[in-house]
Amino acid sequence: MVVSALGVVVHRPLARVPENSLKFMVGVLLSAFGTFWVGEGMGVVWRGGDWAVLTLVAGYLLVALVLVAAVRARRVVA
Repeated sequence: MVVSALGVVVHRPLARVPENSLKFMVGVLLSAFGTFWVGEGMGVVWRGGDWAVLTLVAGYLLVALVLVAAVRARRVVA
């Protein structure tokens, strides 16, 4: 019930987000959470505990944005 209500509330604002931007952020989040959970499964002790996920999100986002900028710059030259 709560999830359905939340879906109704956020549907309109999310519908305005460009599809590629949404996919980009979903990819960053999946990569960060996947890295965290694999680390947990391997016994990694994360500095900051569960809050380390935010660091992973920031790291993956930074790397992804740098790579996107590099690819765009290379396209312009070619």
